[in-house]
Amino acid sequence: MYRITDQQVDFILDDIRRRGVEMEDLQYNLLDHICCIIEQNLEEDGDFEAYYQQTVAAFYKQQLSEIEEETIRLLTFKNYYGMKKLMMGCGAFSAFAFVVGSFFKVMHWPGAAVILGLAFLVFCLLFLPLLFLLKTKESGSGRDRVELGAATLAGILYGISMLFQIMHWPGARIIWLSTLGLSAFVLLPLYYFNGIRKPVAKTNTIV
Repeated sequence: MYRITDQQVDFILDDIRRRGVEMEDLQYNLLDHICCIIEQNLEEDGDFEAYYQQTVAAFYKQQLSEIEEETIRLLTFKNYYGMKKLMMGCGAFSAFAFVVGSFFKVMHWPGAAVILGLAFLVFCLLFLPLLFLLKTKESGSGRDRVELGAATLAGILYGISMLFQIMHWPGARIIWLSTLGLSAFVLLPLYYFNGIRKPVAKTNTIV
């Protein structure tokens, strides 16, 4: 069994800090975990630095600071994964109900309006708001959040206008025109100008 020296402990802690982990509790938790792995698996005459690099690389995909970002996300947004699962469930339900309701509508079977209405309500009142909340937590810039807000509002208005149209309720035309205006004069310009400022996304945005 390998015995880690105080100098090696200091080396690991300094390296964790250099890699962008700033939370002290997280630094020491990583330090303890890495030291345990090294002491349990490295032979007495093994190469400490080589094995350390191999061990620490298993904690991230691109850089170690990803762990801190994920920790902060979990601390500030404790229900993140629960909301994500709920969002995916709502999206799957909306798509399934829309397909089934559309089939019922084409076949003129009873219940088509109820199924389609439920699909649009879940899509507009659950799926899109949850998607907006999750994406704003992942987004770093204010421009992206404004764009997400405009896209979410446009999607909700689009879903509501389709629901009004299917149910033959008054006001469908007004909601539809409002959706087109929001999309044409707010959402698309925001999407275009935000996209062309990013070299990676510039070509796809223009297309």
